[in-house]
Amino acid sequence: MVELFTSQGCSSCPPADELLRELSQRDDILALSYSVDYWNYLGWKDVFSRPEFTKRQKDYNRLLSKGEVYTPQMIINGRNAVVGSRRDMIEKYLTAEHGVPINGPGIILGIQDNMINLTIGDGAIDEPASIWLVAYDSTRTVKIRSGELAGQTRHYSNVVRGLKHIGSWTGREVMLSLDPDKAAAEKCDNYAILVQQKDTGTILSAARIRLDRAQ
Repeated sequence: MVELFTSQGCSSCPPADELLRELSQRDDILALSYSVDYWNYLGWKDVFSRPEFTKRQKDYNRLLSKGEVYTPQMIINGRNAVVGSRRDMIEKYLTAEHGVPINGPGIILGIQDNMINLTIGDGAIDEPASIWLVAYDSTRTVKIRSGELAGQTRHYSNVVRGLKHIGSWTGREVMLSLDPDKAAAEKCDNYAILVQQKDTGTILSAARIRLDRAQ
């Protein structure tokens, strides 16, 4: 699980955006891009930015004792933070994470009558974990007209458009039926479920599903 915190108003972010695009094409990684809002004052308002994405990054940094937030930043499996353009460090963390046993619950996702049916299996856990519903688009293109990237047309991958806390997992099986249209202000083509310690702790399990419908 890789989460990139980025901004269309940040001249240092394009290399990280490109790296996120590469990671998003790997079957063994769920890569998500969150646009933060704290650079919007620089002359360009990031069209994907949401205050809840900034809050998520701040919560991560507080839990990981990383001080002030910055872009680009990647969080890997909820427990490692790294500069989002540092390919060498990111690959190092990803290699290390592949050696960590997966102890989280199984997740089953299905679609019926335009609803997402979710089952999270049972398992052992010391304290309740958060369940997140993430709505995201596979690709988005933006023509940036002002700010540090003025004049550029940027292509983004796995752009998060909505993040919603939908419940807790206590070790017992959870079954839910979810309306994807309530996860974001706009319809998205992909959705993910995250089971995570606390709100921004270690990712215990993650799964994704694609909805075949027009944007």
